[in-house]
Amino acid sequence: MSKHTLELRTRTPGELQRLLGEAQEDLSTLRFRLANRQETNTARKSTLRGEIARIKTLLREDQLRRTT
Repeated sequence: MSKHTLELRTRTPGELQRLLGEAQEDLSTLRFRLANRQETNTARKSTLRGEIARIKTLLREDQLRRTT
């Protein structure tokens, strides 16, 4: 488990939701900038997608923990 994931696990669901929104906004902006050739760091797209998936996974784990 990465250091970043361990840090995310200490966050509340509300904080995770906020981080998720920010990451999705960043990804949207990055896609637009890549399409317009204003950005050259294409690896950032994969990094953001991984971060979004990680946050969604943690939110889902918390949801399942609360229902059982």
